[in-house]
Amino acid sequence: MRVIIVDDEKPSLELIKIIFSKNKSLNIIGEYTNPNEALKGIFKLQPDAVFVDVEMPNMSGIEFAHEVIKFSDKIQIVFLTAYEKYAIDAFKVNAVNYILKPITEEDLNITVSRLLKNLKLNNMISKENKENQIFCLGYFKVYGRSGSEIIKWSTSKVKELFAYFIYNRGEEIDKWELCDMLWRESPVKKAEHNLHSSVYRLRTALKDNSIKDIVYYENGKYRVDFESFCCDAWNFQQFMEKNTLVNDENIKKYEDILGTYNGNLFGNEDYMWKTNLDEKLNRYYISGTKKAAEYYMEKKKYNEAEEYLLKALNMDLFDEEAHDLIMRTYSGLGDRIKLMEHYCKMEQMLKKELHILPRESTRKLYKDLLKNM
Repeated sequence: MRVIIVDDEKPSLELIKIIFSKNKSLNIIGEYTNPNEALKGIFKLQPDAVFVDVEMPNMSGIEFAHEVIKFSDKIQIVFLTAYEKYAIDAFKVNAVNYILKPITEEDLNITVSRLLKNLKLNNMISKENKENQIFCLGYFKVYGRSGSEIIKWSTSKVKELFAYFIYNRGEEIDKWELCDMLWRESPVKKAEHNLHSSVYRLRTALKDNSIKDIVYYENGKYRVDFESFCCDAWNFQQFMEKNTLVNDENIKKYEDILGTYNGNLFGNEDYMWKTNLDEKLNRYYISGTKKAAEYYMEKKKYNEAEEYLLKALNMDLFDEEAHDLIMRTYSGLGDRIKLMEHYCKMEQMLKKELHILPRESTRKLYKDLLKNM
């Protein structure tokens, strides 16, 4: 796996290289003390992963990560930090992990294992050539069999129209529903004209990429045949609804599916009509991360459990069940300091944001866990 290291302190960078050299899965293709130079190197070398120090002058590791993501959402990011407080920030930018300094071989090996798993999943997706691919969890892109992005949206309304067809998964949609959904403020005739124009542009974009005419119109209703497409949101929803329990048989697939959830439905697109499904998928993800965490807690693999619970809390900081589980995880790790720090942060957050205390059962759990450590 091709990696780049970014740390503004040269001595620290040299120590990191020594530790990394002991892991045969890592190939260091670049090392930088200047984050701006590192960005240039990333654009040129296109690594599989970047290990970046959080506390850097001029440009923090968090800011640096945002710039990397703008270039490519395929590059995996790992934060190196001396401070536990950056954990949530790491997951907000889809970082695979954060490693606390001083780095140990054990922590590095755990992270590299996770990186390799994600890299394998990404390669499987990129090599898939049997179907056209729709990605709409965290961002919105459509790829053809060649692996290249097939739709260059001529207008924002054409993009939203196709998104709405995806949302309805091939169901027939009355043309007046489409007009009302996309051109509510326009006069009826103008809205109908805009719809016909957008459908024509959509058909043209698909045809230009060797996709047969999949947009059908009959009796005043439109339908899109998605038989040649697969979609991350559809796969995610179907799997989560069919697999309500996590066990030894499905844990690997469960983790792969959770790994496809990169954020809100259609990313940052402000489509009012997507709200219900967006919230449903978000609930599935939070519930799924907690189930995966409980699976690993039963196996006494508390580091893996912590990872999933931090992801759940990144989605919903007020999820008290996730707070309870992560406190149990820290108890399982025998880490009294992490347990106390987490409870204090949660208590302060609830007071500040909601003007309430943690629920009684959570307060009791905290006291019991402390007493038994």
